[in-house]
This record gives sequence, structure tokens and C-alpha cells, in this order.
Amino acid sequence: MPQTNLIASAHSDLITCASYDWYGLRLATCGLDQRVYTNGSSSNSGIKLASTWKAHDAPLTHVCWAHPQFGQVIATAGIDGLVKIWERSTSQSTNGGWDEKAIFLDAAGSVRQIEFAPCSSGSASSSWLRLASVSTDGWLRVYECLDLGRMGDWALKEAVVLELNSTHGGWALSWCKDSSAEGGQLIAVVASAAEGGSGNKSGSGGVKNETPSTTTSTTITTVSWAPSCGRSYHLIATGGRDGHVRIYKVFGPSWDEGEPEEEKNRYSSTLVADFDDHATIGGQKSSTTIGGQVSKVEWNVTGTILASTGSDGRVRLWKAATGAGGGGGRVWRGVGSVGVEAK
Repeated sequence: MPQTNLIASAHSDLITCASYDWYGLRLATCGLDQRVYTNGSSSNSGIKLASTWKAHDAPLTHVCWAHPQFGQVIATAGIDGLVKIWERSTSQSTNGGWDEKAIFLDAAGSVRQIEFAPCSSGSASSSWLRLASVSTDGWLRVYECLDLGRMGDWALKEAVVLELNSTHGGWALSWCKDSSAEGGQLIAVVASAAEGGSGNKSGSGGVKNETPSTTTSTTITTVSWAPSCGRSYHLIATGGRDGHVRIYKVFGPSWDEGEPEEEKNRYSSTLVADFDDHATIGGQKSSTTIGGQVSKVEWNVTGTILASTGSDGRVRLWKAATGAGGGGGRVWRGVGSVGVEAK
């Protein structure tokens, strides 16, 4: 039975993003009030406010945590086009105990989403720290920290212009979380309307499109790449303004001798699930212009359960199970939902 815990918001305006750290013990939120709030677990298993500060001079759009091997590091983005890196300080005198370490000024539009790349394998001394951003100017940018000891020395490693079909909004990204060499090298990006794809970040060739764009008749608002956990394929989930949650199975490059050379390095995808539960509001199916959109999709740590939330006011869970008829096929089904309804 799903259980909920209500966390009192300290924001004075709409919350635009909430993000847990790698351990799921600390929560960071940002909002239109230009502030970031971090919360931690208290001794009685409740949630208490840890720190707060004004991060930007404009409404914030996104906040995310870096892997804990790099310490307590947070990135923020706003409609001012700025991306900032914050590191936890031993002093509580300014910014709630968080030091501003770096500012990225490259975007000419609102930065809609940021995400740290998954931690590379190996010791901290041999690891790299990367951050990707997508903005309304139509660019995907990847930054890399050049000095992990200082956390203030960053460089723009890659910048890729994205093909925009329209200007109706819908920008999102998600790193591949595979523990193999693909982890931190592949990224799925959504830019504006009905445009999805993944780019492969190679050391010498930069970022290039490796997956044919997955086109739908609606604007995609969110994308999430599932941890592979030993699977021979990838799973990518998307949510759209039509209230649909879609799951794609993505296959790696083919090395068959009969394949054309230009096709060998490309990824292929197939749609394996399509749910429209979020499109129902008050028992009626809503159109894309009225509402019913999906605002966020996210996988659990094993990539076996997908959570989605939408304007119907519910968080829904999806899981693959053995299909009927004994054929052994995997069929995705809803396994529960939770919402906040008036008593």
C-alpha cells in the first residue's frame, strides 16, 4: 500500500523542481521565488529544513545533486540563462552554508533542465564530473570539471545545436546510467515539440546523434533513461502534453557484416508501452490544449519500475510482468497510484 508523507513547503511561490541526493536522504527544491531549500532526515525519521538561500536573480527551473564521491555539490538553473555550481561549506555565514563555485553564462535562453552525468567507475582521482544542460536557445551543452579538488574550474566540453520543430516548449534530457563504457557517454535529449533522440559523447568526435528521433504528435515534456542492470538493451521513458507515458526499448549498434557502414553505429528503438492514464481528469479525457499532460517520468534504481506524475494530480507506477498466454513476453502494466485528494 503506497504511503505518503507531507512535507511543509517553505517556498513563497510555485516549486519548479524537487531532487533527492544519491542516497535519497536529502531533498533539494527550487522555485519561482528564486530560492533553493535543502531538507534532511531528522532523528525521528521526519524531514527538517537544513538550509536555504537565494540562488539566482530570476525564477529557478531545475536543481540536481552530484554523486556523493565529489562531496555535497548542487547545480541550479534558471530562466536567466545561468547555471551555477554550489558546494557545501563548513561555514554557515552565507548562502545557508553553500558556496557558489562556478557560473556558466553560455545559454542565450532559459535553461530548462540540467543533470550530472553518472559517476564513472574507478577511484575519485580517475573520475570525471560532467554536467549537461538544455536551453530554449536550442543548444545542448556539456561541461566538465577540470579540477575536482577546487570544484571551481570548469570548461565547456561540447555544445550541440538541436533541431527544433516548433517553439511550443518541451525541453528535457537524461544521461545513460549504464555501468559499462556507455554510462556518461550517451544522453537522451528532448528539444521543443515531438523531437527525441540520444547523442553519443565520444572523446574525439564530440556529441553526435546516434538514435533516430522518435516522433510523436505531441510535445514531449520529460524523458528518463533507465539503469540497465545487466540488460542487453536500454529502456527510455517519455511523457507528453497529450497525457501519454511511453516506454521505448533501445538497442545498441549492430555489427553484422551485411549492415551498411553508416548504419552499424546507429541505435534503434521500438515502442513497447503507451499509457494515457494521466490524460483523464475528472473522469474525462482531456485534449492537449486543456490539460492532462505528463510533467515527470523517473525510474527506480534497478530500472524495473517507472514512476510518472501529471496534471491529473496523481503519481502512477508502471512495471513489466509476464504477459498472458504463457508466451513469456513482458507486458508493462500499472501497479498503483497515489494522489492528494481532499478529505
